[in-house]
Amino acid sequence: MKRQLEICEVGPRDGLQSAAKILSVEERIGFISRLFASGLTKIEVGSLVNPKLVPTMADSDKVFAGISELHPANKANFSLLVPNQRGLDTAKEIGCASVAFFSATSETFNKKNINRGVAESIAELGPLIARARDRQMRVRLYVSTVFDCAYQGTMQPATDLVPFLPLFSQVDEVSLGDTTGRATVAQMREILDSEILSPLKEKIWWHFHDTFQLAGENTRFAMEQGFNRFDSSAGGIGGCPFSPGAKGNIATEKVIAIAEDMGLTHAIRMPLASAL
Repeated sequence: MKRQLEICEVGPRDGLQSAAKILSVEERIGFISRLFASGLTKIEVGSLVNPKLVPTMADSDKVFAGISELHPANKANFSLLVPNQRGLDTAKEIGCASVAFFSATSETFNKKNINRGVAESIAELGPLIARARDRQMRVRLYVSTVFDCAYQGTMQPATDLVPFLPLFSQVDEVSLGDTTGRATVAQMREILDSEILSPLKEKIWWHFHDTFQLAGENTRFAMEQGFNRFDSSAGGIGGCPFSPGAKGNIATEKVIAIAEDMGLTHAIRMPLASAL
């Protein structure tokens, strides 16, 4: 039986969050609707962060409402990133059934991004995850700077991820982020050799940035190791506005091409939609 490629399309959130142009609610809904028409059903449609901090994500609640109205049968697969209790409450109010929380393995990145240290962030996430689960929400946890940090340099994945393991057991999905695009196959092999992810394999999604054109090699290696779940962005748009120099998610088109070469199946139609 052939393996099935699974993609979480993050273009409407991670792709657009650092864009120079702020798209209107209608433009974002149109972008998402075109992605959906291409066969991408698992889509992160926005982020309920403070619009003063990330103006491109303003009115994500309206984007979610609009796209859910257009495609009601897929509503449970349209997700939102939520930073705190207020965001979680808003997600619940608008009927969002799939939310994502985030943290990072880097102490410095966490403090610059969310004004919390790693331990503080983990302590706050526990109750938030529990509340989301109590509300019957599907929960994803993003962990950034797994391989490298713009401030701290090369990270030690097999060690740095250990404090997060209790949270991993509480969520439905874990997205491991290569924030700067410097991840190497050697680092990925180190994580897998440590076997800390072995009990969690079905929860793991890989989130590679292609800043230095390493994402394709890492994606292929992950597929070789039996993983088939990847975050990607149509056209490779995006990056991390809180990490200097971190530009460009791996393109959904590139992930699909690698998957086809590796013999994974999918139902996505090309070419994909443009954000503009």
